[in-house]
Amino acid sequence: MIPIKEIILSPKSFFDGLCGQPESLSKPFIIISILGLISGIAAAIVSQKSAGLLPEEAQFLAGILPVVGFVGAVIMTYIIWLIWSVAFFVISSLLKGEGSFKRMMEIVGYGSVPQIIGGIFGAIITLYYMSGLDIRPMTDPAQIEAYTQTMLTDPMMIAATLLGLIFLFWSANIWIFGVMKCRKLDFRKSAITVIIPVIIYLIVSYLPLIGI
Repeated sequence: MIPIKEIILSPKSFFDGLCGQPESLSKPFIIISILGLISGIAAAIVSQKSAGLLPEEAQFLAGILPVVGFVGAVIMTYIIWLIWSVAFFVISSLLKGEGSFKRMMEIVGYGSVPQIIGGIFGAIITLYYMSGLDIRPMTDPAQIEAYTQTMLTDPMMIAATLLGLIFLFWSANIWIFGVMKCRKLDFRKSAITVIIPVIIYLIVSYLPLIGI
C-alpha cells in the first residue's frame, strides 16, 4: 500500500521512515504510471476535440490524434519524472547532499502524489469544457492558431491551469522535505534544490501560453 495520506499531510514524517529503508522504485513507478494515465486521458480528450479543426482532406488523422496524444502524454510523464530527478540530484550534489540517484527518483515519485489529484480535477474540467465546444474544420493556419489561443485563455482552462500549479507547488513542498531528509541537507539548501528547477519549469511551460 502507498501511504498517500502520510505523504501529502506529513511528508517530513514519511521521509523520516523512508530514508532508512532499502531503495525501491516499485511504488514510485506506480504513482508516476497513474499520473501518466490521467495525463494521457486528458491529452486524448483535447486531441480528439481538436481534430475537428482539421480540414476535410486531413480528417483521416482524426482517429490517430487521440492515440498520439495519449501515448505522448504518458511517455512525457516518465521523462518529466527523470528530468526532475536529475535536476534535484545535480543541484543537491553541488550543495553537498548525500545519497543515490535512485533514492532521488523515489523522492520525486512519492512527491508526485498531489499531482494525481490535480490531474483528475484537471481532466474533469477539460472534459466538461471540451464537450461544450462547437468545433468546425478550418483551413487557414492563422484561424486555427487564433482559435487555439482562445481556448487556452478561456476562464475555465485558466482555472484548470491554476489548479495544476497549486498541486505542483504541493508536490514541491513534499520534494523539499524528501531532499532534506534523504539527502541530509538543511531546509534552505533543500528549498533551493527544488525551487530553482520548478521556476525554470514554470517559465518554459507557462509563459508561452500567455504570449510572453
